[in-house]
Amino acid sequence: MKLNQEQLRRLVQQYEEVYLFSTKRIESLMAEKIMTPMSIEQFGILRQLALRGPLQPKDVAALTGVHKSAVTLKADRLVKKGLVQREQDQSDRRVWYLSLTREGAEVYRRSEEEMTAFISSYLEHLEPGEVEVFLNVYEKINTLMQSGEE
Repeated sequence: MKLNQEQLRRLVQQYEEVYLFSTKRIESLMAEKIMTPMSIEQFGILRQLALRGPLQPKDVAALTGVHKSAVTLKADRLVKKGLVQREQDQSDRRVWYLSLTREGAEVYRRSEEEMTAFISSYLEHLEPGEVEVFLNVYEKINTLMQSGEE
């Protein structure tokens, strides 16, 4: 389906408003509610480690869309906070893995709960049919973006 220019303009404006507002609000929420404040990018690293287990920094970079050097800097901060640890590969000492500490897993769990509560407070205003459409649209956009299609 081809969008006309007015539809496209309105869609992009709404996306920008929601994205910019939500990102700022979630970062603020994380700073207020979680013992160890972190950026959205740091949360993204914790999320990937929680979902997938130990990962090399290059894999974290690919999964989060953040440059490898930025992952290294963010991981350094997470290590200092005691949320992430570095583990050397036993078979190849040049290879390092990042993994969650117990505290990191707990902070991630609490962060997920807080974000779920925050987001659900808005989504509960949607009708069941709207929720289904919302999910389908998000899933489709996510799939397209992950596959690199335009």
